Amino acid sequence: MQTMNSNRLRIIFAAASLVFTTVLSQAQEPIKIGVAMPTGGQNGEYVKRSFVAPTEFAAREINAAGGILGRQVKVTVEDTRFDGAGAVAALTKLINVDKIMAVFTAFTPLTLPQLPVAEENKVIVVAGAMEHPDLTKSRWAVRMTPTAEKAGPVIADAANKLGMKTAVILSEENEAIRISVRSFAAAFEKLGGKIVGDETFKTQDTEMRGQLTKLRAARPDAIYVIASQGRIMGLALKQISEAQLRQKHIFSNHLVEDREIKAIGGGISEGVIYTTLNIDPAFAARFKAGMGYDPDANAAKNYDATMLLFEAIKRAGTDDSTKVRDTIYSFGPYKGTVGDFKFEGSGEPIIAPILKVIKGGEFVDYKP
Repeated sequence: MQTMNSNRLRIIFAAASLVFTTVLSQAQEPIKIGVAMPTGGQNGEYVKRSFVAPTEFAAREINAAGGILGRQVKVTVEDTRFDGAGAVAALTKLINVDKIMAVFTAFTPLTLPQLPVAEENKVIVVAGAMEHPDLTKSRWAVRMTPTAEKAGPVIADAANKLGMKTAVILSEENEAIRISVRSFAAAFEKLGGKIVGDETFKTQDTEMRGQLTKLRAARPDAIYVIASQGRIMGLALKQISEAQLRQKHIFSNHLVEDREIKAIGGGISEGVIYTTLNIDPAFAARFKAGMGYDPDANAAKNYDATMLLFEAIKRAGTDDSTKVRDTIYSFGPYKGTVGDFKFEGSGEPIIAPILKVIKGGEFVDYKP
């Protein structure tokens, strides 16, 4: 009987030791997330500043505070190049080699091809600043920004109240951007305005003077210029100034805040009215102290998206991707650095854009 009891005790101690070792191992294993974005090429510096760095900054903050569930966060970055095949390859590597549970990504032509791979492998796709409405048709995707069709009517209303009767459009050939353009055109014409020109440029273009020559001939009251990255926005604004369209107002999106615009040409953005989200001053100061530069709206959105993921992991009590995704989708109200979000059953937040204007080089709330 004594031998039987001793054997039983040994089995109990061995089982307890195994459980303790497993728990300890899980506690020491980092929570692994990936970033798959185009960090090279002519727009790579902007992507690093406003898309990659905010996620790394959030991870650094959370790790300094003790991590999540007693574990540190590990961020692995892969360059996608600016093509769909590169985006899929980068995500596949992050899944198979780095064993990530979530990936941060951006830009419609790159993110949409990644979705089937993420869905198959149960990896959460966090595209904080992506505006294309198709993103959240996936049950594995999350965004932290209003969808593309919400910006256009806000711009159209502002233009109408300023007495603009005609407008031209200069926009990047990007599907989400073109959705914004179409929503602007429809709303502007519904208010009695007329679109008298609509020209596009490619993401890698540096020359837009041909398009602007055509638009100048239309003699518009207003021009709506919209792009996905700061450098190309700066080039567009510079060439608009040089082309002397003589428009009364320029309307745009939050990319007019990017520092590359000042580098390209001083006051080219002065007076531009644009859609954006408000950035919490305390976050902006903390980010600048840590990173050495001011965050734009995209940086704040990506920071918010990262912190939402971390909060969902805490709330779920695990980094199991299915449970974390479900926690995000039922999160309810979430206070971010760019406003108050609300998630009710999907990765689509409830939040609306606001208007700002550039005055004396400062980004201030627009008051008509």
